[in-house]
Amino acid sequence: MKIYPPLMVLAGLLAQLAVAYLAPVRPILAPLWQYVGVGAMALGLALILYMAASFRKNETTIIPDGQPSKLIDTGLFAYSRNPIYVAMALLLTGSGLASGHIGSLIIVPIFILSVQIVWIRKEEENLEAEFGQIYRNYKAKVRRWL
Repeated sequence: MKIYPPLMVLAGLLAQLAVAYLAPVRPILAPLWQYVGVGAMALGLALILYMAASFRKNETTIIPDGQPSKLIDTGLFAYSRNPIYVAMALLLTGSGLASGHIGSLIIVPIFILSVQIVWIRKEEENLEAEFGQIYRNYKAKVRRWL
């Protein structure tokens, strides 16, 4: 069974809720950080939707194991090869902050490592097979994350 990135984010959100509500400690983050968290969640979601529209506009697949028809290297993709995953990590960071429980932030590096192992390596192999030197040039000038 494949666990696509949106499901990984959902699992991360549920894990954060579990930490926040099942942890035997009270929230330790100040309310200001919780508001920052809500803002980060909103920004992360907005960025995901914006980039999803970019995939539709460029008529290529957003599905990680799909067959790409075009290499997107403009917009946010000029700064990160994986801006959707960056936005997903931002959403999870925001959720962790919003929960008020610092322990829930452990989900963020777990998500990053998991998506790196499960999806990014495979996506990079697919893009290199499809676009060859064009992708290698892009890869040489744009970082994987930030």
